[in-house]
Amino acid sequence: MYKVKSILFLIILSCAATVYGAKLRQVAIVDLPGEPGFNEVAMAAGNVVISRPATNTIEIFSPVKRRVVARISQVEGPRGIAVDDQGARVYVALSGSDSVAVINSHNWQVEKLIQVQQRPEKLLWVPETKTLYVSSTLNRSVSAVDPVVGRETKLIGMNALPQDLVYDAGRRQLFVSLQDARQIAVIDANNQIVNRFNLTASEPTSIALDSARKRLYVAVRYAVLALNLDSGVEMFRFPAPGGTDALVLDPHGNLLYAAGGDGSVLAIDLVRNMVDHELPTDVKGFSIAYDPQHRMLFMPGAREGRSKMVILSPISMSNDQARPQTAENPPDGPETAMRK
Repeated sequence: MYKVKSILFLIILSCAATVYGAKLRQVAIVDLPGEPGFNEVAMAAGNVVISRPATNTIEIFSPVKRRVVARISQVEGPRGIAVDDQGARVYVALSGSDSVAVINSHNWQVEKLIQVQQRPEKLLWVPETKTLYVSSTLNRSVSAVDPVVGRETKLIGMNALPQDLVYDAGRRQLFVSLQDARQIAVIDANNQIVNRFNLTASEPTSIALDSARKRLYVAVRYAVLALNLDSGVEMFRFPAPGGTDALVLDPHGNLLYAAGGDGSVLAIDLVRNMVDHELPTDVKGFSIAYDPQHRMLFMPGAREGRSKMVILSPISMSNDQARPQTAENPPDGPETAMRK
């Protein structure tokens, strides 16, 4: 009897060990009004906020109704988006008017415009310090904005092209990717640059923070890097399509999603440190938003000249299915991250 139980336990354990990994599946492709020309997307109040510089509009897409439920018009060059869920505010960079729109996420009305010195691109809201950070590639700078008083409080010269920003609350540090310098700048609580991580890769763009693993993920040309947060040393390198320009972390699923301009989306397994799955879509888009409550990804883009919204979701899969099978990586040799 003991021998039978032991055999059964080993069988169950073996089965359980093979059921991990996540495969992306396409839930739906939804038509969007207007011509393509999207810049950034973000989740706010359970909806997807989309900036569309091609039409000078900010649109609100409902995942439940699967359609645009609100539209803000006559905004000049909407680009980066930052969300303050607790304060029910959404901030959108308006590159055409050198300002930031402050939007109420209850009624989707613009409450005010905050003027900035130079054309804004990316935004980051830091709830711990009640600060809005604004990047400007034109001015090669990052500025700190106080939304309450409605003005810039600090201008930080980067001497490079800032691309993306993330904040580590535990370290009280801001990380900024600098595309032309091939660096990650580290800014302290006094808004001073205290370090620069040099990368052995070109064109860093999107970044994502993984506080639990003490890692910073950086999208570069043809790869996604995993850096040690303390030293900036490269730990792993994941192969990625050219043009990968958006990273989204799913900490509960131990996954990192990466979207490229060719319409493909990667799911990177952060436990096994390998590219778990790549899903090509028929829609050309490069910005994604992640809904952690429903575990869904939203990517607006274009297909045959028409605007579309791709909705994706991860599903469980076996270990054998999780292995990417290509000419460079046959079925009996799983593709893994390059350890440094």
